[in-house]
Amino acid sequence: MRSKGATTSGQRNGQPELGEVLLAELPWLVRLATRLTRDVDAAEDCAQETLVAAWRRHDQLRDPAALRGWLRRTLVNRIIDRSRAHHAELDIAAVEQDWADDAWTVAPERVLERAELRDDLEDALARLPVILRVPVVLHDALGWTGPDIADTLGIGLPAAKQRLRRGRMMLVSALADDDARRRASLAQPLRCWRARRHVSAYLDGELDPATRSAVETHLASCPTCPPLYASLVGVRARLEGLRDPDSVIEAAVSQRIRSRVGAPAPETANRDDPVS
Repeated sequence: MRSKGATTSGQRNGQPELGEVLLAELPWLVRLATRLTRDVDAAEDCAQETLVAAWRRHDQLRDPAALRGWLRRTLVNRIIDRSRAHHAELDIAAVEQDWADDAWTVAPERVLERAELRDDLEDALARLPVILRVPVVLHDALGWTGPDIADTLGIGLPAAKQRLRRGRMMLVSALADDDARRRASLAQPLRCWRARRHVSAYLDGELDPATRSAVETHLASCPTCPPLYASLVGVRARLEGLRDPDSVIEAAVSQRIRSRVGAPAPETANRDDPVS
């Protein structure tokens, strides 16, 4: 059993020092996660979860030189795990089939025009499967080398290069996609995800005037968000129907509660029930 003095020394020389180091690493972890997820909230969650995982393994992370590499690998793997259920991704097989067709091509002016617009470029990146988006962002946006990416993802260099190749192809395909609903959504002054994050507060009347106006403008012209909002309103209305205590509480119990709080009994209540 460790002595009291040894425990104190270990805490002073180990955990507190690691805690300070981890806090210093948080800003760059958030920045990296933001570039990979395109979602600030998700990025902060992934970065914080990575630091918690590192803290729990403090006995194994004694080498400061190896810490950043471990944090980087853990963060990227966490982002990949959280992003696997993305439903708006392009299909890898379909894109490769297009690229294998000698007759298939794109309009380069359209692709480059959209690539110049940050919202369009980020939307296209978000449509890449995460295992392909990560290598593209790490290599082409952040300047990582192929070996760095392979080491971080825990794969061989040929596999990392293949993912980069596929990711670049899919990004061009995503930028060339001229889907009418997606184009209309991107044309909105407030992007769909931002509007949807505000919808709950809008429903409860909690938004400031400027944000409320932006959400209303978005809902008035977006082709995809109004059905979601209508569904939220409808579900909330159904839930409000559960407020009648007689619909979820036995009549006798309801009457006792009403008697205790001095509330009048409903017309349908059995007034012969005891109240004590």
